[in-house]
Amino acid sequence: MMRHNVWPLDVPSPFEAMRVFDPPPDEDLLRQAMVDLKRMYPVLADVTMVEGWGGAIESTPDGLPVISAVAELPGFYLATGFSGHGFGAGPGGGHLAADIVLGRTPLVDPTPFRFERMAQGRLHAPYSRR
Repeated sequence: MMRHNVWPLDVPSPFEAMRVFDPPPDEDLLRQAMVDLKRMYPVLADVTMVEGWGGAIESTPDGLPVISAVAELPGFYLATGFSGHGFGAGPGGGHLAADIVLGRTPLVDPTPFRFERMAQGRLHAPYSRR
């Protein structure tokens, strides 16, 4: 049985209290990635890294994004928590968010992505554990 912590929605969670919006790149990790890349693809032996960046990866306790209206704040909508998969899931998440905001019939069932699941303790088992 999975157990999840549930935090009140009107106070900062431990994640919010510790978040960093603009983290520096991990230079050691980037250097090692270049070593590994050149080892796997010798044709890239002369390639150099021009720039590196770091960014925040937002996630939810159950690994599913939040794509929904926020009942306590009429007119406020969320599409967040893609856990670093925004490039792949972004188009579908954006479509669902647009459907919700515009009051259209959603392309997919939005129930698993409801914001309220965080406060109600109705988190979903991550897809990888199903």
